[in-house]
Amino acid sequence: MRKILLSLVAILAVSFSVSAQSTRYHGEVYLSGGYGIGSIAFNNLQLNTIHGVRVGECFSAGLGVGVDWHTPDFDSGIFMVPLFADFKLYAPTASKVDPFLMVDIGYAFAAEEPQLGGLKFGAGLGFKAGIFALSLGYHLQQLGTAGVNFNLSALQLKLGFAF
Repeated sequence: MRKILLSLVAILAVSFSVSAQSTRYHGEVYLSGGYGIGSIAFNNLQLNTIHGVRVGECFSAGLGVGVDWHTPDFDSGIFMVPLFADFKLYAPTASKVDPFLMVDIGYAFAAEEPQLGGLKFGAGLGFKAGIFALSLGYHLQQLGTAGVNFNLSALQLKLGFAF
């Protein structure tokens, strides 16, 4: 966990070292839903916020935090608190629509049982049009304690605002 956080800080420090003319604040707030796939099919709902920098027109990096609800049936489930790094690579276009590739990586712990947590990973394709953003991708949340680990996988749809 400590190595992950130090790596995230180093990445952001490098991002801030780029000239001020091409670097600006980049923030996002999104709501997402995931359809559980795999042997342990947990659906999920997420409310996350990301704050970082946009470097030029082709790259953004930020740190995110939020609340995730992982559930097999929407009657019961696990609240997770994720801390993660978000990276986006934008395709340069002449239009007002910015397509992107995104990767999220970090750690999430269960709100009620902090020792029950693990790797959070997501990757996908999306686009930003004005202040609106939409992406479709894959989400993985590991849960584990005392050597027992579970992988919760989902197809993820994110809708949000980018500013």
